[in-house]
Amino acid sequence: MVNHSQKCATGSDPHGQSWKMDSVRVHLFTIVWIWIASPHICSGSSNSSFWGKKATLVRPPCHWQLSNQCVVPELEELSVCVTIQREIHTSEWTAFDYKQRGQIKTELGLVGSERQLTVWLFKVEHKVNLTESLTLHHWHTFCLTWSAKSKQLRLYVNASRLAELPTDGSRLAGNGMLTLGVSHSMLGGVMDYETGKELMGNATLFRMWGRELGEDELTDLRCVDGDVVSWTKRHWDPDCQPVPDSSLICEWTKYKIDMNVSIKSKPVVTGMLKAIVQKWFEDTFHSNVSVHGIFISSTSSRWLQGTGDDFGEQVKERRVSSNERTEKRYACLVYVEVMPKADVLAVQEEVQKRLTLQYDHGGVVVKAHPASINVISIEAFPNVTERPSSTADPPTLSTSPTTVRQDTFYRVHLNASINVTVIKSADIIKNWLNVKLNPQSMTVLNFEMNPDLHKYGCTFQVQANSLNISETTHLIYSLLTEAYITDAMSIQALPGHINISHIAPGSCPDHLQQTLYGLYDWPRTEPEDRATLLCEKNSRDQATRSCKLDGMTDKAMWKRPDLSLCKRTVDDITDLDKVNVTANNSGEIVDMIGSLVGNGTDLSDSQLDTVLDKLDDVVSVSPVPPGLAGNIVEIISNVLHSKADLASFTNKILRLTDSVGDTMNFDGEAHNITAPSLALQLVTINSNHFQGLTFGVSSFTNNNSPEIFMNKTFVEKPQGAVAAISLPVVLENFFPRNNTATPRIQFQFYDSAVLFKNPSDTMKLNSYVVSASMTNVNVSNLQQPIIITLRHLNRVQNQDQPILCVYWDFTKSNGGGWESQGCKTESTDGFQTTCHCDHLTHFGVLLDVSKAEISTEDEEILTIISYLGCGLSSIFLGVTLVTYLAFEKLRQDYPSKILINLSLALLGLNLVFLLNSWFASFGSRGVCVSVAAIQHFFVLASFMWMGLEALHMYFALVKVFNTYVPSYILKFCVLGWGIPAVIIILILAIDRDVYGSSLDGETQDPLKDSSPFCWVQNETAFYVSVMSFILLVLLCNITVFGVVLVQIRRMQANKPTSNTSGLLHDLRVVASLTFLLGLTWILPFFSWGPVHTPFMYLFSILNSLQGFFIFIFHCLMKENVQKQWRIHLCCGPLRPGDYSEWSRSMTGAVRGGHSRLVHFPSVKSEDTSSIRKISDSSTSGVSQINA
Repeated sequence: MVNHSQKCATGSDPHGQSWKMDSVRVHLFTIVWIWIASPHICSGSSNSSFWGKKATLVRPPCHWQLSNQCVVPELEELSVCVTIQREIHTSEWTAFDYKQRGQIKTELGLVGSERQLTVWLFKVEHKVNLTESLTLHHWHTFCLTWSAKSKQLRLYVNASRLAELPTDGSRLAGNGMLTLGVSHSMLGGVMDYETGKELMGNATLFRMWGRELGEDELTDLRCVDGDVVSWTKRHWDPDCQPVPDSSLICEWTKYKIDMNVSIKSKPVVTGMLKAIVQKWFEDTFHSNVSVHGIFISSTSSRWLQGTGDDFGEQVKERRVSSNERTEKRYACLVYVEVMPKADVLAVQEEVQKRLTLQYDHGGVVVKAHPASINVISIEAFPNVTERPSSTADPPTLSTSPTTVRQDTFYRVHLNASINVTVIKSADIIKNWLNVKLNPQSMTVLNFEMNPDLHKYGCTFQVQANSLNISETTHLIYSLLTEAYITDAMSIQALPGHINISHIAPGSCPDHLQQTLYGLYDWPRTEPEDRATLLCEKNSRDQATRSCKLDGMTDKAMWKRPDLSLCKRTVDDITDLDKVNVTANNSGEIVDMIGSLVGNGTDLSDSQLDTVLDKLDDVVSVSPVPPGLAGNIVEIISNVLHSKADLASFTNKILRLTDSVGDTMNFDGEAHNITAPSLALQLVTINSNHFQGLTFGVSSFTNNNSPEIFMNKTFVEKPQGAVAAISLPVVLENFFPRNNTATPRIQFQFYDSAVLFKNPSDTMKLNSYVVSASMTNVNVSNLQQPIIITLRHLNRVQNQDQPILCVYWDFTKSNGGGWESQGCKTESTDGFQTTCHCDHLTHFGVLLDVSKAEISTEDEEILTIISYLGCGLSSIFLGVTLVTYLAFEKLRQDYPSKILINLSLALLGLNLVFLLNSWFASFGSRGVCVSVAAIQHFFVLASFMWMGLEALHMYFALVKVFNTYVPSYILKFCVLGWGIPAVIIILILAIDRDVYGSSLDGETQDPLKDSSPFCWVQNETAFYVSVMSFILLVLLCNITVFGVVLVQIRRMQANKPTSNTSGLLHDLRVVASLTFLLGLTWILPFFSWGPVHTPFMYLFSILNSLQGFFIFIFHCLMKENVQKQWRIHLCCGPLRPGDYSEWSRSMTGAVRGGHSRLVHFPSVKSEDTSSIRKISDSSTSGVSQINA
């Protein structure tokens, strides 16, 4: 059955049925149905013919290529003809060139020279000697025919068979690119025309059919257009217009006229439309043109796309009364015969001219849309099934009792008519079909509605128990076009909209299938039948497998076997030793291994050895298709994640992966396979256009498939790569010199430290592993080095740690090992290393961990501490803010208001820090810049408020003065929030690229982390806007801290009656001020040498918990906060008994305080008293210090 969606010119059958006259009629009938029921893929706004015209291909160059709208389908048989005229003598010339997209070699083509023709089919060239030279300035016709059934490629020159060549291919690849008179290739998605073998002359009448034409047919049909590719404007995209040539005369009689028409008349029934068109043609063409078939259907919007005029507006349907005339548009297909026969171009022009004139007869106005008229010469008229004569009962199928019953199959397209509106139309139509066909021993298969083509349009297959094709076709037509009436509903197929064609699905072939349940030899089975075999292990039960008629291809296809009753014969990996691998069962073997080896499977050494041996057998028995290769790579990925000890199997796994890449067959120039922690990239090299090659992994997270990229040039410094390898142009010196071998390069990426054993306890692999190799070629001693860029798995904080570029040496004892000869470390920093090597293999980076300041384990622990501490601080900072904001009495003095702002800044800092990596994982540049800027803002704001806290303490406890400061807190807010905002705005205005992720791919520096994190990425900006700012604030706070402690000590010494608690009290005061002023942030500046790790632990704990300690000292341990909690949150004995009296006294005190602030405004008044409470608020027994 035709795959309608892939046709260039509707109507060809790529599946190679017998093409005798009866089949030709069925084929042409299929054309009619496709025209009615499916879109024309190659339709355009204008369908002007190129008959009688030639493509002039002499200089200046004029290139002709197949239109992008025309898709050549996969073909199991074909015929191609082209006529050329050479004007200038050249050593070689190209007639046409058809290639798969992305392929270098020609799929189908014809190249000629003085004494020889070269025919390409399935990327294989066949050379044929000419019996006589092709003279210049004369037209010569070349035809190629082939079918998968005969496996013979036949070449005809000027209607005479020149050669018959054996071929091995099964079908022509579809969706390719075709050029006329020149060879081509695709570079970066752009058509590149090859020079040196162009046709210096003219070409005409390039046509392609979807069937194999015989020698006589080629002669008889020389004036018939192709049904896959035709010589029309809609199928070609030329750089220049064709030129008329009066010598190109070709006379023919049969034509198909495809057009859009508008009919303006009183409302008419569908049956009258054919009569209107019939009368139109009779009056327009008189006796020299006879009509042999008319097909009319309502048009959809697709018919008018790109028409370029107001035709659509002219024929819009509108509601009218029965006496008014309405104008409607239709798609019209008319088959005509011209007698006597005339030149195709002349007929096309005359038909175009006459049909564009408006026809008016008896109140009916008919007009064809000029741009839609398409006149095509055809082989024969369709054999349209006519409605059978009326009989009392429908005919029945005849069967012979002496013969074995065999089914025949049919494809049916129809538009149904239902006299009432229905909801579930598919169920109703399917039920109708079963009611009509089942009693006649016919079964409906693969029913499918086509509502886009017609409201009740559908297609399905019919299985009939009869060998009489003509009789069965007649019966199906009779049954379905007869009205079926039930429950006041009438349904039938529209007589002019039903097409029935016989299909030959073949049978499901013998298949020896290896499964987990045993080896099963399925016999040849007819479609819609089922094969049954005994289970191998439990022979009392049965295994079944159905052979089904495929609804898309109309071919018989095996379904998956039903082995539910059978017991497994392969229960464990060790059972695989009993299974022999062959080319026929390799796919089943891989499926078996895949079901036994899951992610995280615990494999013993013997089991792992068995798995790898079987996979190696699979790769060795035959070339590996891409799907099978993907399954093997998936299994290898599962092995890498298994709990097995892989160190002794490294060489075996690496060689297996290499073999998969070397033996895999794939279409196009490149193919890649990715699996968790593993990637494989294959590239077929065009040795004439090699400019280097770069492969890399742009993104990767544990246990996920890597994201890979490839650049067909040599990139010295790949940006944003987790791992990359760049191959220089000098690699072309190792390409095979003969043209028959195409060089192939494969790249591999591994994320499995357990696969590659470390050479010692002090030298560890600190990068992913990336490799490059060329199939069957050992590349070494390159004059220009290969550049390998590898990001470190763990940040190298100590720049004195030795870093070594290494490669995997298969020849080392004990299963291979790392070696550095031939590689050197070009550059390195804390995050990545660039290596230069002179050969191809697997590369990595080793790190001497004996000199590491912080081990990997410590770094992971510090990260966990930081996140837990920040999360805890966020919770208690939130509690602190809610407490101070909810109770008005707690926020009436300046220190409380400053504390609220500081808590808010720290809360923002902690929350953004906790969410930073999550935002960075989105991979959005804009999101990351925003998060980094917000993080930077809260860092600066937090330290700014710590500094303002220190400044207020200095004013309150040291420099005591009675000067009024208007809008004191407002000015602090302007400083605390404004200065950080100004800094951020300036940085964004100057260079927003200052912010970003540590994995953006820019030059690594010590400011970045090895995990995605949005932060300041510019070293200068970091030290100026972060480090210097923090250091300045800390120096000021340390100074104020010392001065304040001295002042508090003096105040306590001057008050001998005050209640102090000695050393414990002093320690609480110091701790309270330390966290309030952020003095713990000074620790990293002193984390050197042996104290580095302890200080980093101390730094992470104290600073991540800064918010928590602020809550403890300045919220939980404050007496007035405790009292507010008890008043508002407690009841019963916990609630203060003197609440009312305390409240009144506090209210009076507050009012008195406000009075003093109004009349005697001084920083020393009530707010000074509160600040001084820092020294004793942590103990309830310390008396308050009054102003």
